[in-house]
Amino acid sequence: MNKTLLLALFLIAGATTHAATWYVSTTGNDNNAGTLANPFKTLPRAIDEAQPGDEILMRGGQYTSQEIRINKSNLHIKSYPGEWAVITAVTNVEDISACIWYNEPETTGGTLERLEIVGGYYYAIKFETNWDWDPNLPFSQRKGVSGVTITDCNIHHSGRDAIKLTPACANISILNCEIHHTGTGPGALLDFNAEGIDNVNAPNLTVKGCHIHDIATTGVYVKGGGRNCVIEANRIENCGEGGVYLGFYTDAEWFDTDFNPEYFENINGLVFNNLIVNTQHAGIGLWGAKDARVYNNTVINAAMTEHAALFFNTTDVWIDDNTSARVGSQQVRVVNNLFIQPGFQEPVMVRVRENALSGNNNQIDNNGYFDPNGAAFLDDNLDWQEWTLAQWKAQTFRDLHSFDTDPILDEDYHLLAGSPCINTGVNQAFITTDREGQPRNDGANDIGSDELGTVGIKEKASLHTDYALQLLQNPVAAELKIQLESAQKQDLKLEIINQEGKSLYAQKWQVQPGENTQTLFVSNLPAGVYVLRAGRWSRVFLKN
Repeated sequence: MNKTLLLALFLIAGATTHAATWYVSTTGNDNNAGTLANPFKTLPRAIDEAQPGDEILMRGGQYTSQEIRINKSNLHIKSYPGEWAVITAVTNVEDISACIWYNEPETTGGTLERLEIVGGYYYAIKFETNWDWDPNLPFSQRKGVSGVTITDCNIHHSGRDAIKLTPACANISILNCEIHHTGTGPGALLDFNAEGIDNVNAPNLTVKGCHIHDIATTGVYVKGGGRNCVIEANRIENCGEGGVYLGFYTDAEWFDTDFNPEYFENINGLVFNNLIVNTQHAGIGLWGAKDARVYNNTVINAAMTEHAALFFNTTDVWIDDNTSARVGSQQVRVVNNLFIQPGFQEPVMVRVRENALSGNNNQIDNNGYFDPNGAAFLDDNLDWQEWTLAQWKAQTFRDLHSFDTDPILDEDYHLLAGSPCINTGVNQAFITTDREGQPRNDGANDIGSDELGTVGIKEKASLHTDYALQLLQNPVAAELKIQLESAQKQDLKLEIINQEGKSLYAQKWQVQPGENTQTLFVSNLPAGVYVLRAGRWSRVFLKN
């Protein structure tokens, strides 16, 4: 072995062994050593002591944030196994602008995992940038926090936005989180802008598998030229404004005009397999979006007061007293989506504002629309009168393969037999599962976020902190072993449910605080896919 290889192995080994684990507990002391036996009392003390690559485990309990700042790379902060740490900041003190603030733009990597993050005058979590520190700095040299993953967290009751991404904060991933109840502080009264996730020109964002609900304004938007962002398989409901927006309205100073001189609000955004329910404004909106792809989403009861269930608008960027940028969307693909309205709202199903679609390379087709009083469509460029789907097709040559009949869904928006959505979509090679992770492998993709014949129950209903269910043995032949961790004594209903949603087995389970295990004998079940449900938590399992 040569000396270069020996040196490389030494460096790798050194990097691997350097990582340490620090512990924080509500019963600890910041003068302690930060070990499991002698933990720190506060997260900031652990951050001060930690080095890049270290792990910080927080024991269960309530912690107060005076604006916790994470300014080191590759810190992995999570709850201790089987416990939940709850970090809370007030919403009425402006100096406590965020509950957790990644405040150093050079910070890269790291995770927040299995934490409950509450409050903050403006934000529950903020990622910082140096974009506006020096206006003479070239765009290519401006930086933001990058590479951080937030997973399995419960983020709620923020003063304004739950999660704020500022320009150049790249490669942030938000996975399997519950995000809810934004705009709860006095800061929202001064500026009613309280999104679930607010991304301004932060590239390569991924939002996947999240439950985003009870949002004061919009569930998720990516604007200011944000590019290459993926919004996949989320459930977004009860929004005071929109569901998912690619683009919106942004001040000129936040755009990268070297990369994006036309001031597109969004570039190469991908939105697919999402379920969006109950929005006052557009369910899905595109504002000056370039190369947007919107596939296989289900949108229910959108545009109750404004816009349209599917809405297209231009940018409106003030540059100077003589110049504004008003750019329409170009090269968009809106395919295989399902839009349903209840019939009593005034806004139409689809609306294209003046100059909101430009060029000849836009595709809007193979979508399902349903309104019991008849779906209505409006293109301000051609006519101010509302059209039926047939008139819309004839006038615009859009949606030539779309339908406007009852999609036949169950109460949780899953397809039922006989639905016109079944096998009428256009396959997209990268969409291999539906919103719940079940395969789309029975022929042509179904329209909307659900695929018929797969398990119609989410694996994880909500990230509440009182109990959590997992399988100890899967797949199984004759026995199903499960484990449930509970914070308190409680009685839960335990069920096995088949693919058609029928309950095949039910019993009451008396759960004690801590770790509980149970064995179910399932030898009488035929081979197939089933759901185990304990209370509101569910897990899919396979019977051999």
